Amino acid sequence: MAQFIDLAPEFARAWQGRDPFEAVAAIEGEVFRHVKSRRTFRFELEGRGYFAKVHHGVGWREIFKNWLRFKKPVLGARNEYEALALLHRVGVDTMTSHACGCRGTNPAKLESFLVTAELKNMTSLEDLCRDWPEHPPAPRFRIGLTRRLATMVRTMHAAGLNHRDCYLCHFLLDNATRDEALPHLYVIDLHRAACPHWYTPSAV
Repeated sequence: MAQFIDLAPEFARAWQGRDPFEAVAAIEGEVFRHVKSRRTFRFELEGRGYFAKVHHGVGWREIFKNWLRFKKPVLGARNEYEALALLHRVGVDTMTSHACGCRGTNPAKLESFLVTAELKNMTSLEDLCRDWPEHPPAPRFRIGLTRRLATMVRTMHAAGLNHRDCYLCHFLLDNATRDEALPHLYVIDLHRAACPHWYTPSAV
């Protein structure tokens, strides 16, 4: 059985002697999304917050449906893990992986998980901009935010990464930087992202 495991020190300590797949599956946290093939939840370890995505096999039906639509199917957490590694490499702020695991040889039944550090004190651009038609922000803030967003997307695309879900809700403003000339943003939810064919995480 093919297997890939990458654990940060705190998870290597916490799960020492345990099967990481069983360990993450046993965590009871605040569930944010639960569909047939994936569960997303928040939990804490050693006083820090994390988000976990636990993937189960997507099934052959989903795989064939994507190929018939000329789309590469997303089989598990390794896809997002690789996208995060690439964005860190090219300097685009995003989530940070602290634990990832994938196992299985049958594409339709792969097991995988990804754990990322919680991003605190953030506001999604969707929420931030919702009332702008009635209550527009100061020009300096709007221009700085637009420049930061444009730079992130340009860098991401120049690196060959296609987010495939590139909406305002997937960009988070660090509220502590609202007064800066270029407010700080993070891009999230890279579950469907497509990395360039030449890229491998070992290049990071």
